[in-house]
Amino acid sequence: MYKSLITAIAALLTIITGPALAHPHVWVTGTASFQIEETKLTGIGMRWQFDAFFSQVLGADFDTNADGTFDATETQAMKDQVFTSLKDYDYFTHLRTGTTNTEQTFTQVENFTISDDKGEMVFSFDLKLASPIDPTIESVGLSLYDPTIYVDLILGGDKPVEFAGAGELQCNLEYRQGDEINSQSYFITPQEVWLNCGAG
Repeated sequence: MYKSLITAIAALLTIITGPALAHPHVWVTGTASFQIEETKLTGIGMRWQFDAFFSQVLGADFDTNADGTFDATETQAMKDQVFTSLKDYDYFTHLRTGTTNTEQTFTQVENFTISDDKGEMVFSFDLKLASPIDPTIESVGLSLYDPTIYVDLILGGDKPVEFAGAGELQCNLEYRQGDEINSQSYFITPQEVWLNCGAG
């Protein structure tokens, strides 16, 4: 059973269950940070905390020396065999602008690490945008979801979303329900957080 779950998350449902029959098998609580450099949005910093059961599944398969931590070799194996397979799904991280409503793409992942939080596994990583976005010209909406509904992701914690590096920019965050996304998928109404900035 453990191996079948690992295979499922790594391959991300090579045989996709129909949406009407789909339901979550993995639960993730995420926090996000809009990363701003020189007044441009360049990426999203993410922290995913998995549910206790799936954390045990991952640990059993990838903590090869069973010491409760992940060294460089174990971390790389996790990234290669589990995390990298999410690239085709934009790492469940969906970013769109208010003017064009076009979903943005991420070109690379940086600073991937694995840690433990009270028995639950945590992935931390930075997603870098293909092209920086000027948040003073257009607002930017962020949402986390798996369209197959295999993984249930929510933004949670004391500060589910922040922005870093805004400098002189005057930025704020607006939380919405993703009704437009719901109209596209029919089964998902994820949270959306919109970054709005103006010049200082």
